[in-house]
Amino acid sequence: MTNRLSREQLAALEVGHTEISRGLSAVIVVVFLVLIVAVPLAQMLCDRHEGLPGIVAGLKLLVTVEHKQLDDKLHGFSGIWQDNNRLLAAMGDFEEQLEKSSFLRSWLLAPGQRLLLALGCGNEKVYPGQKDWLFYRPDMDYLMGHGFLDSDILKIRRLAGKVWENPIQPDPVAAILDFNRQLHEKGIRLVLMPTPIKASLHPDFFTKTNNWHLPLQNRSWQEFLDQMSAHNIDVFDPAPQLKQLLRHTKQPQYLKTDTHWRPEAMEAVARELAQHIQPARLAGTESVLYKRAKKQVTNSGDIAAMLRLDGGWRKFDWQEVEIHPVLTKAAELWQPVTASEVLLLGDSFANIYSLSGMGWGEGSGLGEQLSYYLDKPVDVLLQNDSGAFATRELLARELARGRDRLAGKKVVIWQFASRELSSGNWKYLDMELKERPESDFFVPDPGETLQVKAVVASVSRSQQPGAVPYKDNIITLHLVDVRELDSGKEYGQALVYCWGMRDNVLTRFARVRAGQEIELQLVDWDSVAADYSSYRRSTLDDEMLELELPVWGEIIP
Repeated sequence: MTNRLSREQLAALEVGHTEISRGLSAVIVVVFLVLIVAVPLAQMLCDRHEGLPGIVAGLKLLVTVEHKQLDDKLHGFSGIWQDNNRLLAAMGDFEEQLEKSSFLRSWLLAPGQRLLLALGCGNEKVYPGQKDWLFYRPDMDYLMGHGFLDSDILKIRRLAGKVWENPIQPDPVAAILDFNRQLHEKGIRLVLMPTPIKASLHPDFFTKTNNWHLPLQNRSWQEFLDQMSAHNIDVFDPAPQLKQLLRHTKQPQYLKTDTHWRPEAMEAVARELAQHIQPARLAGTESVLYKRAKKQVTNSGDIAAMLRLDGGWRKFDWQEVEIHPVLTKAAELWQPVTASEVLLLGDSFANIYSLSGMGWGEGSGLGEQLSYYLDKPVDVLLQNDSGAFATRELLARELARGRDRLAGKKVVIWQFASRELSSGNWKYLDMELKERPESDFFVPDPGETLQVKAVVASVSRSQQPGAVPYKDNIITLHLVDVRELDSGKEYGQALVYCWGMRDNVLTRFARVRAGQEIELQLVDWDSVAADYSSYRRSTLDDEMLELELPVWGEIIP
């Protein structure tokens, strides 16, 4: 008598043995091969149409330029390690460039996002909340994540990243103490201004729970304040003021679909900050009779833009606010004064109503309102994003280039979004004034416009549209073999700033790759710095290159 197989034994046999007809297997293989060949082939055709080098040609150019960029021959293990890291970094950059130019991404992103929204989901950067409010994921990570001063978290963040990148310095306390020490040695008072993020004041728009104890902060916040107090660091915290305004007005203090505060909230904080600084101590600066105007501004938020929805489909309404541009007695828009005794270092919270490219008006930002309430001029160094180091880096470069931006300063206000405490790179920066170094990098004469051809030696990493809450981004190019288009006159090399992203659309410059030859128009940076220096900029990995005087690049008309 034959033993019958149990159900478990039969299932095991079926799992371990699959029968496919010869015809079906052939179809599966052919379809698979077509798919893996068709996508890169189509991408190469798209690249060629846009004037980009193909995948293979681009990789060859990349390796060639990386080889040319190596210093004098290195020997031993150290040299091999550095060469390998450079090649890995170049390959990573090349891979990012391929992702940026992907035709599949441009075709499928918007429809996929619409489907996710219909299901009540956002994306890797956006969380939908109640009543069509939107929240920025790094903000929520700051509030709900581990304490940013936990020793294990600091260790993990210090070791995180790619092997070829410099490790970050994750400890905000150490960086703040170092910066304060350098300013104190120059007789300058530091005022620290960690600006609360949206969900700190409005968690009720994220979840239906309403029994919050405002303002919400990361679990290391109190420890951070205690350490600042122990080291006599002057901290101006806007959160209590914003909480009081929220209770008094019963109105939101932040924009509905944007990461930033409303103009009336920012103005109230500027008034309190002016009183905190104590204008009477700024006797060396004469009073200026500023006045304010009124203007209505309508815009959609930066978080809504990160959803990458196409223009024909809009779920979120635009929002109208009233701003108050600060004017001089001659009815001219307020301008920073380098000789002022007060220097404001700020990120997009200071820029939001000051930088026209952010879409919420101009002449009405934190620097302008602070100057209005102080009744004195103010100097500013502002840049969107990376408040942990970006503006300190701007200041350090000014000093390294021989420009004493701290001359005559009595107060430096360092404003940054509180989320930077848990996610920022708090690297140490030298604030010593140095002599202007000699350089062979080309800089056009003031007022000169030059059309050139050059080879891209390296290009900074640019964020994808929608990956950051800013629709504009400046990238940095290191160009070699720079020569004039008409005469062929050679100019050597140049450090070029140019638009990589405008209104959440990548420009032609964002798609260039190392080794590619490009044509562009150059003007001196100082002639455009007042208009462009506050925008977010992606920097090169080479810190020595970043010390060179930049020029501004544009597409040839």
